[in-house]
Amino acid sequence: MSENGFLLIADISGYTEFVKLHNLSKKPIFGAALAKGFESHATTIVADLLETVIDEVEPTLRLNKLEGDAAFFFSSNKIGSSSGDDIVEIMARANAAFNKKLSDLAFVQACGCEPCTQSKNLRLKICAHKGNFSLNTIRNFEELSGEDVILTHRMLKNDIESSEYWLVTDPFHKTLNSENRKKFTKITQNLESFDKVKLNYLELGSPEPRNESVEKRSRAYNWIRQAGYFSSAMFRKKRAR
Repeated sequence: MSENGFLLIADISGYTEFVKLHNLSKKPIFGAALAKGFESHATTIVADLLETVIDEVEPTLRLNKLEGDAAFFFSSNKIGSSSGDDIVEIMARANAAFNKKLSDLAFVQACGCEPCTQSKNLRLKICAHKGNFSLNTIRNFEELSGEDVILTHRMLKNDIESSEYWLVTDPFHKTLNSENRKKFTKITQNLESFDKVKLNYLELGSPEPRNESVEKRSRAYNWIRQAGYFSSAMFRKKRAR
């Protein structure tokens, strides 16, 4: 079924470095065990952050799938009547909620493992497009396909050095009011399979998240809190199986 609508992907920058544990896992006996524990911390934090983003984006856009460190959303004329300006508003809310969640999770740095200490460096980047796609249901799953779906994903593979930004296509940009259009800068990117593509870029550059209440508490207190946080996440995961 061919449809026209908005496509959006929210991706956590810094995820690859965040879970880089291969050197540790090669160490005998304790290395593999520690790497497994560290990786569970990484996936718990990322899942919490993605859940926060999803809460802000839905129901304006529908979640299609989770892709590791990213969440892919869509809407169409048949599903809803959202405008580009509505989506820019939820992009702003999603970014603010993401940064607030990072601040709320500052206590995990007391753990001392690499993912926890590096969690403060995670950022959110969002790419959006308006185009055509096919929507098919395979068993209980909605599958989107088409050139515009591929383009939306390819937009993440760019030469932009910033780790926190919005990147939207011309078809998306043209749906915005004049005030929102002025926020973006015109750029061109060479995207795999699409060559040179005209895009619209907005760098965000949020400051490193801080949490004064966490900083005022003792490291022992924060260590106990992070231990409870990860233990609860592990318990919920086991119950869900």
